Amino acid sequence: MQIVRDITTLVAPSATIVTLADAKNYLKVDYSEDDALIQSLIDSAIKRLEQYTGIAFSPRTLKVVAYVDFFIEPPYAPINSITKVEYYSANAWVEAVLDADYYIIGDTYKKVYMVTAPQREYRFTYTCGFTTLPQSIYNAILKLVADLYDYRASESPNDKLNELQMTAYELVQPFKRINYIL
Repeated sequence: MQIVRDITTLVAPSATIVTLADAKNYLKVDYSEDDALIQSLIDSAIKRLEQYTGIAFSPRTLKVVAYVDFFIEPPYAPINSITKVEYYSANAWVEAVLDADYYIIGDTYKKVYMVTAPQREYRFTYTCGFTTLPQSIYNAILKLVADLYDYRASESPNDKLNELQMTAYELVQPFKRINYIL
């Protein structure tokens, strides 16, 4: 069992996943009046799809505090490297030692298995995210941006996904982490 209590971004994503020019081209918008709106829709679409999948679309460094019984799958994959594992003991964070206190299992979707100090609060520092974004995720972002742009003035609540939203979520479905809920 794992209970994620806090996620802090130590190094924010620096890569531009979808440029404003790419989105405007996809939307067939050739004027600049909506540039700020379109950029905010790009940011919203990326955040929404990252939360849905549990995947980091671009590289970043995170620090996660979680209660862990024996193992944890840190939120947001693909996990590139786990740089530090600490556990809370006697009112202080103590650095755990790889291969003595914990093991790392897996390659892309790494899990940290606790050996010597299970069932307590842990803090994990790691890097995650794609260095090259899969094309289907890129396309999903553009489709969701198009949906948000097309229905930005909608005044009626819509409780069903429309065709663009469904296609966007179908495109990222193969990347969705099954056992992690955000």
